[in-house]
Amino acid sequence: MICLREVSDTFCRGPRTKSVRHFRGFTLLELFITVGIFVGIIGAVLVSFLAGQRSYRSSEAFIQVQQEARRALDSMVKELREAGGTVTVGAPASQLQFQLALGYNLPSPCPVNTICWGAVDQAGTNQPGWFVRYRLSETQLLRERLNAAGTVQPGVRVLGNDVSQLTFTYIGGNTQLVTMDLQVQQVSSQLPGGSMSTGTTPLRTQVRLRNP
Repeated sequence: MICLREVSDTFCRGPRTKSVRHFRGFTLLELFITVGIFVGIIGAVLVSFLAGQRSYRSSEAFIQVQQEARRALDSMVKELREAGGTVTVGAPASQLQFQLALGYNLPSPCPVNTICWGAVDQAGTNQPGWFVRYRLSETQLLRERLNAAGTVQPGVRVLGNDVSQLTFTYIGGNTQLVTMDLQVQQVSSQLPGGSMSTGTTPLRTQVRLRNP
């Protein structure tokens, strides 16, 4: 644009031109490094999350098997403290059969002036000569009632689940001692090693039966 010196500067200014800035993009090496850093961060977070999840599942499974084992043992111990009469350990040794003290000097058919042994039926009635039996059926610990003929009666109860090992030992005479070895194991593909148990050795509990 041509202008005279006398003309106002307003008329002497030509059109303004915008400055152009040139931006340089990432190189291929820089892009690879950035992607590698992000992948490493995401991988570390994912590994930490999975490890925490597995640890939580392991802790939860360990608590469950411990509670299941304790529940089963507590139920048996409470009842065995009143047990006696005819006590036998079956074959296999995962079966224990015994009788409960129904009372003293009860009417016939109970003996006179002595403890009457038997079991209580589903209706809550004393049944002299009956038996209570603990038995491991696959992974369930069952409590059964048997009549004098050895027939299982209604009212079978589950005392424990996921039982992998159960062994009874009985010492009679003046000792009257029952030893129980029990192990609970929970199997799951989501657990480390595929399973969780109460330990490498079974839990052992001893109960002294009631004197006749």
